Amino acid sequence: MSTEGTSWREGIEPEVLNDIDTLFGTGLGMAQEQLEEHGAFLPVGLVMTNDGELRLIAVQPEDIEGDEESDEVDADAMIQDIYTALQQEKSQFRAIAVISDIYLPDNDTDAIHVATEHSWGAAIAAIQPYSHDDNGEWTYPEPFIDPQDRIVWPPA
Repeated sequence: MSTEGTSWREGIEPEVLNDIDTLFGTGLGMAQEQLEEHGAFLPVGLVMTNDGELRLIAVQPEDIEGDEESDEVDADAMIQDIYTALQQEKSQFRAIAVISDIYLPDNDTDAIHVATEHSWGAAIAAIQPYSHDDNGEWTYPEPFIDPQDRIVWPPA
């Protein structure tokens, strides 16, 4: 992750930064691996349990409009289902991430979105644009950081 613009890290406790960095690195790595192997990836959750163990949280995709023959899934519904599951089990976690594929219209590119949230209050997203050329080579520019709404542990 770039050291430029490190201001988001200021004032965040080292333990929280370590958890967020672990979720960012693991989430981006998982998404890149799925892109390179399959050309796409479905939204997933990644959690750090209270004892520091990483676990994957996945939900069953629903076909769009109930069409069992369709290859399209409702990613937004999957993301909502992941957040619902995370909210129900949040007492078991100290940090979470939801990894999804997004489109950046201003850049006309797709990107990996890793939305992290820590039980101690930090909520930060890493956004990494990606592309591949005609030779199948994948390119991942340095991710940038964006504020994230707290959904699992909303502000009081």
